[in-house]
Amino acid sequence: MKKALYFSSLLLVLTACKTEDNSATSKIDFDGISETIKPGDNFFEHVNKTWLDNAVIADDQVGVGSYSFLNIPQKELLENILTEVSAETHEKGSVEQMVGDFYASGMYTESINNRGFEPLQPTFSKIDAITNAASLMTFVTDELSSGNGSIIGMYVSPDNENSTINILHFGQAGLGLPDRDYYFKTDDATVAIQEAYKTYLATLFKLSNQDDTEKKANTVYTIEKTIAESHKTRIERRNVKANYNKMAVADINESQSNIGWTKLLAQLNLEADSVDIKQPDYYEALNTMLVSTPVSDWKTYLKARTLSNYADILSKPFEDANFEYAKVLYGQSTQKTRAQLMVQKVDRQLGFALGQLYVKRYFNEDAKQRVLDLVNNLQKAFENRINQLDWMSDVTKEQAKEKLYTITKKIGYPDVWRTYNADIKRDAYFENVVALKQNAYQYNIAKLNKAPNRDEWGTTPSTVTAYYNPPLNEIVFPAGILQFPYFDITADDAVNYGGIGMVIGHELTHAFDDQGAQYDKDGNVKNWWTDADYTKFKAKTQQMIDRYSSFTVLDSLHLKGALTVGENTADNGGIAIAYDAFKLTEQGQGNTKIQGFTPDQRFFLSIARIWRVKTRDAYLRNYIKTNSHSPPIWRVNGPLMNFTPFYEAFNVQPGDKNYKPESERIKIW
Repeated sequence: MKKALYFSSLLLVLTACKTEDNSATSKIDFDGISETIKPGDNFFEHVNKTWLDNAVIADDQVGVGSYSFLNIPQKELLENILTEVSAETHEKGSVEQMVGDFYASGMYTESINNRGFEPLQPTFSKIDAITNAASLMTFVTDELSSGNGSIIGMYVSPDNENSTINILHFGQAGLGLPDRDYYFKTDDATVAIQEAYKTYLATLFKLSNQDDTEKKANTVYTIEKTIAESHKTRIERRNVKANYNKMAVADINESQSNIGWTKLLAQLNLEADSVDIKQPDYYEALNTMLVSTPVSDWKTYLKARTLSNYADILSKPFEDANFEYAKVLYGQSTQKTRAQLMVQKVDRQLGFALGQLYVKRYFNEDAKQRVLDLVNNLQKAFENRINQLDWMSDVTKEQAKEKLYTITKKIGYPDVWRTYNADIKRDAYFENVVALKQNAYQYNIAKLNKAPNRDEWGTTPSTVTAYYNPPLNEIVFPAGILQFPYFDITADDAVNYGGIGMVIGHELTHAFDDQGAQYDKDGNVKNWWTDADYTKFKAKTQQMIDRYSSFTVLDSLHLKGALTVGENTADNGGIAIAYDAFKLTEQGQGNTKIQGFTPDQRFFLSIARIWRVKTRDAYLRNYIKTNSHSPPIWRVNGPLMNFTPFYEAFNVQPGDKNYKPESERIKIW
């Protein structure tokens, strides 16, 4: 989730489409509404139940619908581009040549399969040569630059306390399962994942001609479980201040001599007197484990990490082993086609090159200005809400509004495109991947000790997503999300404000959620609140935590309110801000029906429509354990049970399942 102009509380006059008669139509399909489910009982299912009952998840997917699953048809568009450019010859180093030849190299499966395990043999030879903790750390450090990460998690980004300069951050690492909690839970679903993971490791060892494969798999698992004991939980990692620990390199080099911080930085050719150790307990434990764990076991572990890191770009047996494990973890029953896998790989490693071709072909430039207008309108609506807050003092309100209007807006695609410095060849897939990972590493470390690049984007233009970045105080809406059902330049305002407007409001609210609220307008972790106001804010976020912790999916699986509090705060704020902005439009102030629905009803129907998602149960279980967002049903029902205009639009009454008395409707922003 990532200038200071003040606006008075004035009436916004916006352009709304004509809605003079009930025969007007919209691309938003509200025909699937289930009249058997009352809006006040379950609005998500009231709008989406007919679709949910009939939607079919493809065998090679874990879900279907909007938001992240809208990336599935997006990939079809990207595949069209890649199929076309890979069939032609282009100038060396051009965007078309790089993405076309990289895609083609991955489609030459016969060559990839013939190579088998051979590409990793040089790396295994290096592992075999390890004799002690010092040589182990030399290997680990050297491999960082090729993307073969293991026990060191390093990246470059702004200093939390001085956002004008980039520094080195080191976070916890070393696990193969999705989260530390997977190593300790004993429920049937988690145990099945643990066993599938061990089987996966044993298979990787077998495919790389190792002996005692099950024993080696258990050795790796034991090391990872020990590492996991030192990891902070995802909820603990939401504490911004506790996860920022700037330390002098000389000091940690002395206290953690087995890691050898001075040597580590020298090998990487990085200059730093101090670094941020985000989770100190992990590195303390690692320093001890480097000598307490036998070197032979560490070598087994490093081979497993190497195999796992590269399994998806080796021969088909490795790819199949990776998929068999993923089947248990996510519930997907059939492997994606090779073309689908390669589209995903190109987007991940050459996403801004591919993004240029996507934008030229598919992006409507008029959408950029229209969405910018919506962002500006929502900012003004947010200011109005801040002015009306009954729990915040005038002093803090002024600081909040200053931060609000300092937010940088990025829409569609970057003004300055990222370039790639890698020699991409048509017949060297493994080498292409490594070259791009090395380039990504060099791109990252080149930012060290410099001011942040404010032209940089953290997501590719074709991706269906949006985000807020606290250190840069910016909101980003890539071209991928500026399409139906989130945005349609021909749709009425109710649909667009309930769609992309809600997303915009959501991202704006992230600047003021439990984490974002700790950053000032310049992106520094700095208190801009009065003590009394921040105490009230924390009490309100606790209400949000408690409420969402009571929600369940799959009958009895509870949401993690403390993990999802930031996203839930943003969902609640996003809907309220978008609604206020909508009510200042011509349509919002009128009462002309379209397709039998009032403007307010269409606004809320659009909100339920943009979260129309159906997933496999295994995927949803993992999602609840690891994702900071609530599942789609509660991204709709959760905020709406707190929002009085929704009650009025659909005549929600006491006795309805999701009805909350006015005193229990949580309002933060």
